[in-house]
Amino acid sequence: MSLPCVLTDATSQTMAASLASSFSARQSPIVPPASQSFEPLVKAVLKHRLNRNIFAFSAAFSLASHILFWSSDDSSLPTRLLSPSTWLVALLAWTVGVLPTIVSRKLNLAAHHTVASSPRETLASALTKSSTFRILTVYTASALLLLSLHLYSAPGIRESLDLSVFVRSKKHPYYLNGCLIFLVVAQAWFALSFSLRNIMLERFVFRWSRKAPSNPSNLLINLPLLLITIGLFTLVTFVAYSVVFGLARAIVLPTLLRIPLLRSLLRPFAAHFVRGPWTLVLPLRYLRLEFRTFLLGLVTLVNWEFADTLFNLYIPQPVDVSHTTAEPNVTLVSGVTSIDLVFLHFAYTELRTLATDSSPSSSTRRIALFSDQKYNPSLWSTLTRAALLRLGHDYQTFLRRGRPAPLSSPPPVTTPAVTVPNPPSTPILCQPIYKPLQQSPLARVLNSLASDSDLSRATEEVAKEVKTVAKEVHVPELFRSVAVSATSAVPASTVVTSIAHNPPTTLSSFILFIRQRCCGALVKYAPSCSRYIYGQLNEWLVRERIHKRAEMSLPNRELDALVIESLSALVCASLAEDRYGVVQRDIPRILEAFLSFLQASEDYQNEVRVLYVPPTPEELTQADSAVLRQKERTRVEVAKASEAIAVVVDALKSGISDIVRTFGDKLTAFKFPPMTAKKLQSFVDYI
Repeated sequence: MSLPCVLTDATSQTMAASLASSFSARQSPIVPPASQSFEPLVKAVLKHRLNRNIFAFSAAFSLASHILFWSSDDSSLPTRLLSPSTWLVALLAWTVGVLPTIVSRKLNLAAHHTVASSPRETLASALTKSSTFRILTVYTASALLLLSLHLYSAPGIRESLDLSVFVRSKKHPYYLNGCLIFLVVAQAWFALSFSLRNIMLERFVFRWSRKAPSNPSNLLINLPLLLITIGLFTLVTFVAYSVVFGLARAIVLPTLLRIPLLRSLLRPFAAHFVRGPWTLVLPLRYLRLEFRTFLLGLVTLVNWEFADTLFNLYIPQPVDVSHTTAEPNVTLVSGVTSIDLVFLHFAYTELRTLATDSSPSSSTRRIALFSDQKYNPSLWSTLTRAALLRLGHDYQTFLRRGRPAPLSSPPPVTTPAVTVPNPPSTPILCQPIYKPLQQSPLARVLNSLASDSDLSRATEEVAKEVKTVAKEVHVPELFRSVAVSATSAVPASTVVTSIAHNPPTTLSSFILFIRQRCCGALVKYAPSCSRYIYGQLNEWLVRERIHKRAEMSLPNRELDALVIESLSALVCASLAEDRYGVVQRDIPRILEAFLSFLQASEDYQNEVRVLYVPPTPEELTQADSAVLRQKERTRVEVAKASEAIAVVVDALKSGISDIVRTFGDKLTAFKFPPMTAKKLQSFVDYI
């Protein structure tokens, strides 16, 4: 081997060794999840609001109400203000009566609204949740603890009202005190009524607030209205409780005492309630007890309502937390990828503020957001994908009108083909092999007239065919009278007897059976006014509301409006601040999503508007109160439904108009589907 060849091989090996490196390619980081960056910051702010605003203000209101209206004696106001025991009792009243309800609402707060179009569906949906019974237990326990604290701190009131557990009787020492039972059951009734009110108002669902945050000073301005509302609610609740308590004493208790087993259990404790004075006279004899019960319920409900109002005021206010981190854009984009709707609301609220702010600092943050190349995928790609997925999910929910998505059917199971063995070569005969016997002429005639003969079967088939044709063809009633009389000949008592002899076997059938019997008894024995009230109440419970159906179709309309406003503002700002044209690549997708959502929303809005037909001049002249009341109710519901749909429609129209106004003729560089281009052209012509 020559020397030059050796030098050449050695040189090549040395160069290959020098090119080898121990450094590996660095992977681009991804946007951290919201649970690690954005959500802890929001939780810290909400915790601060809960401690500094809701707890503090509700405690101050509770102290004031208990000192002013819940005095344990007849001492003057300055004496109560200077008494440490009064402050201690008021503080304990807030601790056992108001604080548990605030904590219960915080723990059971949900982001999704109830999918129901009538009050009965709302109540049925709430009763299926385990949290409803926990909430009711908390309210009932708080009300009873407040009552116990009140009786313990006011021995004078307890003695004057004679609120011992048992009556003072040597002959019957175990008879329960009716006054104490009335007071205890009243507190439980107030707790149940307030819980039902919160269910109907959806208090345990997060309240979106896309508008400017309310000023806390407005709470003091609206405090008289709050007191009047709760005062009327307490009065109606107390009147209803008095009626129910009286009916239970006059009807339910005597009925229970007639049952042998229950009579032996209840008679030693409640037999004296039946022998007492008339139920209608009792309220006049215990006016002081009724006033104390009403006042205790009023103070309890006012404190609960004030705490709920504080919760509705402070919790939904916007949260600005991204600027406190080293990388604010990363924290904010991480927030829009959260799976919790509550944190999504706070993230898009802050993003909308960043997108619409014209300050130099916000402009610098937007430029950094558009030109990010550090993360894979980039910040803008992550933001756009999360926003469009959110809109797409709500768009599909809107097309289904709020109904749940259908379950995907499982793939069919392929079974292996079964090989059938070849049949034997010998043919099988399906005919009689013996010669039939000869029948006599008389036997042939009798067999032809038998029930299972060929003639009878042919007659039945012809009758069935004629019956089918008669159903399809219009036949006068004159020719149907025979059939109708034949079917109507069955007496109604037979049906009733069959129902009576078939008792319900399941719990649902038993409840339906009891309900039918009660309704039948009400229709048969109750006076006309009671039947009218029952009919109105039942109609109010089961009637579907038009605006509720619209709200079911757009359950996250406030959040969708925030997403639309944020995306449209960022797209408009990208014309001057996007240096690399990253945003322009997504403009067709964004406009197509906006226009599709807008078209579907406008179609549904038109469907809702035609449901209201104004009263005709003849109806106004006749002054039929029922018809006019029905049409006025429909008008109000249609207006509320249009208002709910307009939240998304207005945001879409405003966002599309801003994009068209900003880009103008530059939109001709993009390609759109025919339907999208036609809808977009209407905005271009209008602007």
